Amino acid sequence: MKKNCLFISVLVVLFCLSAVLFAVGQKEKPILIGFASDSSGNYADSGAADRRGMIMAIEEANATGGVLGRTIEYIHEDTETDASAGSRKAMRLIERDHVDMLIGALSSAVATAISEVAQRYGVIYFNTNSSSDTVSNENCHRTNFVWDANNHMFAHALAPWVFKNLGTKWYFMTHDYNWGWDGTAVFRKLLQDLGGEEVGEILIPLGTRDFSSQLIKIRAAKPEVVMMSVAGLDLAACSEQVKEFGMDKDIEWCFILRDLPDLWTIGADKNFGVFGLTWHYTLDVPGVKEFTERYQKRWPDAPIPIPGNVCYNGYISTREYLRAVERAGTTQSHDVIKALEGWTIEDSMKHYPSTIRALDHIVMQTVYVGRAKPKEDMEGPADFYEIVGMSTPVENVIKQEDCRCDMESYEETTNYWVTE
Repeated sequence: MKKNCLFISVLVVLFCLSAVLFAVGQKEKPILIGFASDSSGNYADSGAADRRGMIMAIEEANATGGVLGRTIEYIHEDTETDASAGSRKAMRLIERDHVDMLIGALSSAVATAISEVAQRYGVIYFNTNSSSDTVSNENCHRTNFVWDANNHMFAHALAPWVFKNLGTKWYFMTHDYNWGWDGTAVFRKLLQDLGGEEVGEILIPLGTRDFSSQLIKIRAAKPEVVMMSVAGLDLAACSEQVKEFGMDKDIEWCFILRDLPDLWTIGADKNFGVFGLTWHYTLDVPGVKEFTERYQKRWPDAPIPIPGNVCYNGYISTREYLRAVERAGTTQSHDVIKALEGWTIEDSMKHYPSTIRALDHIVMQTVYVGRAKPKEDMEGPADFYEIVGMSTPVENVIKQEDCRCDMESYEETTNYWVTE
């Protein structure tokens, strides 16, 4: 009898010891973040800037002991600015590498594809820098969070300023995929509301490099303003040719957004127009100066000497994911989602705090209007523009009654993939 009791006691001790060792092993397992990010294609330059911000946030967290006693690691897959590649790479990061979450994408088509994969597997996805309204509206997912301002936000910051200051006869140039369509649709609606006149539209296929025929058509239409929903290397090529045609002299140009990597490619000699942006390194708000200094110390040989809006989005989103994991006490998707929904980021490095809206998982945020600086007024190699306008998160966000996102269709009982 005593031998049996001793045997059972030994088994209990071994079982408890195994459980403790398992728990310690689990605690020490690194948190693995999957970068689904462009390093080739139309948005390759912006993808690199995005990753620099993500890596900074990870390294800063590791320098203070990690999260929940765990270090943070990352693995990168090139989404190639291609939706099918984005979907395939997202599946690889989940199935092969067992990442705890996905982050990245510049193209809204790519972001939509990744979001669908992430929802299917129950893995949180942070869409850092794509701006189509559809990604956070009719194509929203419970696991998807959208960190960049969307077209609705950019257009509502820009359109009233442009109408008042630049002209009321608008011509539209539209990137021929969902992000471009969304941008022009919002601009068009606002132009109608303001009582202006539309004088034409041209669709621009991805990968366009020769804009001569399009520019000839625009000149013939005699608009006061060209409203552009075009981005990436296509925008850089178009901007160069606008300058070559001298069309920046007699027509005003408005870009729904203009990422710093695009401006860096264009250069100071061919910089013009007004545009929307979410962040600038000269903003006089807490944290901006220090973040810029940390960037320059970490990336002394980076192609762009200061962080821009794309890098900022990569940084702030990664930082907030890790903070949410800390608040949730776990990396399991259900709990982290709850820790994110409704969260207000007080230290947003903007004029107003940013809030993650539970309704559709967009980040309500300040949006700025930038205007290109003449080369002679620049105070540094990346000082391309000045801030001439600003809209608050409440002013620019899509109203609840107009939102077509249906989070209720994703039941809380969904069998989210367990990552711990």
